[in-house]
Amino acid sequence: MDAIERIVALLSDDSPRKRIAAAVVLGELGAKAPPVISALSKMARDELSAIAEPAVEALGKLGARGALPVLLDALERKDLSKAASEAIAGLGEDALPALRDRLAKAGPEVRAALSGLLPAVRGSFAMVLDGLRGQPWDAVSKVALSVRQTARAASPAERKAMAKQAASFIKKVREDEAALRGAIKILGYLELPETVKLIEPFISARQSAVVRVEAITALRFALGAKPAAKPLRALIKLLEDADSLVARAARDTLTIVPGVTPAELAKLAQTKAGELALWAIERLRALGAAKELASLASGADRGRAEAAVRALSALPGAGPLLVSALAVAKEEAGAHALADALEQVQIAPKEVASLRSAGTAMLKKSFAIARRQLDAVRRADPQSWAQLLRDAARKAPHPEAVLELLARSNQATPQDRYAHASLLLRGSPLDPHPRARQSDPALAEMEKLAAGGFALAVAIAKDKALSGEARYHAAFHLAEHHSPEVRAQGVALLEDLAGGRGKLAKAARNKLSLLRA
Repeated sequence: MDAIERIVALLSDDSPRKRIAAAVVLGELGAKAPPVISALSKMARDELSAIAEPAVEALGKLGARGALPVLLDALERKDLSKAASEAIAGLGEDALPALRDRLAKAGPEVRAALSGLLPAVRGSFAMVLDGLRGQPWDAVSKVALSVRQTARAASPAERKAMAKQAASFIKKVREDEAALRGAIKILGYLELPETVKLIEPFISARQSAVVRVEAITALRFALGAKPAAKPLRALIKLLEDADSLVARAARDTLTIVPGVTPAELAKLAQTKAGELALWAIERLRALGAAKELASLASGADRGRAEAAVRALSALPGAGPLLVSALAVAKEEAGAHALADALEQVQIAPKEVASLRSAGTAMLKKSFAIARRQLDAVRRADPQSWAQLLRDAARKAPHPEAVLELLARSNQATPQDRYAHASLLLRGSPLDPHPRARQSDPALAEMEKLAAGGFALAVAIAKDKALSGEARYHAAFHLAEHHSPEVRAQGVALLEDLAGGRGKLAKAARNKLSLLRA
C-alpha cells in the first residue's frame, strides 16, 4: 500500500480528527486518482458538516469534475453552501453543462444559490442572466453583486461582451421587474461609458419608481469621472422629481458623480425643497465654492443662511470669507448667522475696518443688518463702536434704535443714556395717569439716571428738543418718586418751570405747593 492509499484509508477512520486531516492533505497533494475522488465524495455526504466540509474543500482544490453532483448536493445544505460554491466555481467552464441542467430542475432556493455562484464560473454570464428570471429581488440583487466582483477582474473587452449580452437580455425581461432591475444593476457594475445609453431610458417617469432608482444608481458607476452632458442634465432634473425615492437616488448619485457646477448648485440651494437645498449647500462646501456660499449665507432664509454659514466656516481661511459675506449682506437672517459665526473666529484689523465701513453705511438703510455687521467692531474696539453709534444717531432714520443699543451697552455714558431717554420722552403720549406713567419707558430711564446721580434737572432744562409739556410731565412724575435723590431732581425741575409764565409755570407752582403742604 503506497502513501496515497494509506491517506485515503484514513478517510474512513473512526477518528474524526484523522479523517479531516487526511482530506486536507489529499487536497494539498493534488491527488486526482479515482479512488481519491470516490472516497472524498463519500466523506462529503457525511451528515456532520464538520466532517463533510473538509472533503468538499478538497474536491474543489482537486478540480474534481466527476464530483460535481456531490458538490451540487452540498450546495443545497446551508452549512456547506459556501464551501460548495467555491469548489464548484473552481471547476470553471467544465461545470457549466451540469449547472445548466441543475438550474432547469432546481427549486427557488437552490436556483438562487446556483445563480449566486455562477458569476465566479468563467463563461457562465449568459446563464447568470438567465438565472435572474423569476427570482425574488433579494436573490437577484445578490447575483448582481457577485457579477460586480467578476467584472472588476474582467478585461475591457470581456466587459463590453457582457454589456451586449445584458442589453439583449433586458429586451426579453421587460415584464419581469426584478430581473430587469438586476440586469440594469449589472450594466452599471460593468463601469463602461457606453452602457449609459442603455441605462438612461430607464430613469424615465414611464418606469416604476424602483426601476428608476436602480437605473439612477447604475449611472453612478457608468458615468465615470467625465460624465456626458445629457445624462448629467437628466439627473439634475430628477433632483426635484415628485417621487422622493427617485429624487434621493439622484442626490446620492450626483454626490459621487462630478459635473454639477457651483452655479447650478447655488440655484438648487434656493429651491423650496429644504432637503435638496441642504444637499446643494453641502456639495458647494465640498467644491470649496466660497462665492456661492457667501451669497447664500447672506440670504433671507434663516435655515439656509445658517447652513451656508456652517459650510463657509468649514473652508480654509474662513474668517475673511465670512467677513466679506457679512459686509455685503442685504438680509437680516443672513447677517445674523454670519455675525454669530464670526464670534468664533479671530479676524484681522483690516477686516474689522471693512465691517465698520459696511455697518456705518448700512445704518442709513437697515439698523438690524448694520447692528450685526458692527458686532465685530464692538468686540475689537468697544470705544470706537460707541462713538460710531453716537455719530450715527444724528443722521440715522431711526435714531431711537441706535441710541437704545448704545444706552444698553457697557460703553454708554450717562449722557448717552440721557440722549436715549430724551428721545423716548419726545415720543411719549405724556399721559398723566399714574399707571400710564409707571409704564412709560422714558420716565423709567430718567428715574435710573436721577438715582445714579446724574444732573437730570439741569440736562432737561437745557434740552431744547423737549417741549414744555414734556419737561413738566417728567418733573411731575419725578417729584412724586419715593427716592429722595430722584424726587429732588423733579422738584428742581418744577422750580425751574415755575419761574416762567403761562399755564405750565402756574401748574408747576401748584404742584410745588401741594408737595410742600
